[in-house]
Amino acid sequence: MQTKIRILTIVLPLMVAGCTTTPPLGYGPEPSTFRYTPPESSGLLAFRAYPGPDDVCRVIGENSLTGDFLDDSALLIGCPKLEQGAIRDRVHDGARIVAHARDWTLLSMPN
Repeated sequence: MQTKIRILTIVLPLMVAGCTTTPPLGYGPEPSTFRYTPPESSGLLAFRAYPGPDDVCRVIGENSLTGDFLDDSALLIGCPKLEQGAIRDRVHDGARIVAHARDWTLLSMPN
């Protein structure tokens, strides 16, 4: 009987841990990779480049992850986390960091 209890005390926490998932926006500000990944691999719906056609940041559209960050007063943009210079530039331009997806940082830029 004690052997079964010991096994359960070891196996049960492992089973529960295996059932949990990291939330799509539960990542920190540090890059999780040092290569470019498309925004879609982080669960984001991306549109055009921002602020210009040759820039790495993207305008992010609404989906189940981003709906809480969109409103009429601001534009939601995303930049690859490894592009720290681009993120600093957007913050310098008035954006504020609102979340971190897997490999992308989300920023709200006032209109």
